[in-house]
Amino acid sequence: MIFVAHKDKPREKALEILNRVETGAFADALLDRARQDFDARDNAFILELVYGTLRNRTLLDWTLEQFSAQPLAKTDAWTRNILRLGAYQMLFLDKVPVHAAVNTAADLAKEYGEKSGYVNGLLRNLDRKRASVVGPGPDDPVKRLSILHSHPEWLVRRWVKRFGEETAERLLRENNRPAPLIVRANTLKTTRDQLKASLETEGAEAIETAYSTVGLEIVSSPGLRSLAAYDQGWFMVQDQAAQLIGLMLGPRSGETVLDACAAPGGKATHLAELMENRGTVTALESDQGRIGKIRENSTRLGITIISPVRGDATKYQEGRFDKILIDAPCSGLGVLRRHPDGRWNKNERTISERALLQRGILENVASLLKPGGALVYATCTTEPEENEEVIDSFLAKHSEFGIEGPQRFLPASTAWLVDNKGFFRTLPGEPSMDGFFGVRLVRKHS
Repeated sequence: MIFVAHKDKPREKALEILNRVETGAFADALLDRARQDFDARDNAFILELVYGTLRNRTLLDWTLEQFSAQPLAKTDAWTRNILRLGAYQMLFLDKVPVHAAVNTAADLAKEYGEKSGYVNGLLRNLDRKRASVVGPGPDDPVKRLSILHSHPEWLVRRWVKRFGEETAERLLRENNRPAPLIVRANTLKTTRDQLKASLETEGAEAIETAYSTVGLEIVSSPGLRSLAAYDQGWFMVQDQAAQLIGLMLGPRSGETVLDACAAPGGKATHLAELMENRGTVTALESDQGRIGKIRENSTRLGITIISPVRGDATKYQEGRFDKILIDAPCSGLGVLRRHPDGRWNKNERTISERALLQRGILENVASLLKPGGALVYATCTTEPEENEEVIDSFLAKHSEFGIEGPQRFLPASTAWLVDNKGFFRTLPGEPSMDGFFGVRLVRKHS
């Protein structure tokens, strides 16, 4: 599709991204690429349009279909996303005038959807009759929650079955809230207090995180990459839960450490900081294109002990290690609030496929751990097949490994996040972190 010059470039870019997401592209990568072509204000608007539309997609479709002669699924993808984009602005963005949302949608339809009259008429009808919109009935709780909170029915069904309707709805609602922006102070160069003071002198507002002792939540800023502290390598963007996973491993200065699934380097750099930049961190990554990101982050943070290596974690057999971190590839269902497109490009097969891969990685990489060493297995998903069941299956075959409770490596405030089996868990927003799972395994000396 060749994009013709259009007066409203931000909305046009948002439409392009939404359309590509529907064919399997990742919104984050597309948004990153778009940033270089727009100023800060337009980028913020594009982000709001894309993420807002994705977070409310099912509800938007349900609402629009009450004024359409045909289901949205029967229209072309361009028209569907033009309608969603227009309806999102009308229903959720008070500062956008209705006429602006409708007129720009009709203009976009002339270029891409080729159904300008249909788009214009449907959106104007929605504006006139929005008070008559009917919500889903109570008879089918899964369908109701799926529509109201715009999550696929298969996922809602799983969560209702496991957590109950009330907790499931709380998680769904949390996924539709913007995630907090958390940074980790680089302790090789600064402290959390010094970082906070530096950010505030440049117009950013930051508050201390409740669980990570080196974390700050950025409430507002003129743009992280414009800050001197960014150029100086004083911080890394990383959620609190991910920071706690690094702490669970407890790496020490001088040790040999393997980060088995390392890109883009957030956890590898954290491990190096905990090691005071002494020892070695082998950062294993299967994607050659992502290895550069590990080097880039290491260089900016002033870390010299990380060695990026291209390799397959299900087959890699180089070296022996004191500590190993497996931040396993997973379905990502614990970070849907950060990646709202994830709910639309995954299904239940994703869970079983990832679980098979995770078992292969753990089985192979665990053989590289020295006797007496520790391994942390972690995911950013909520599903037992990728978490507890992977560990239970592994331990059933490997009596030389056992679970060690990670509490002594974590801040005291996080003790309640570890259950009586030694499993660390957070759920989206409960508390104010992403959904993560982690367990610390030790290899017996015998």
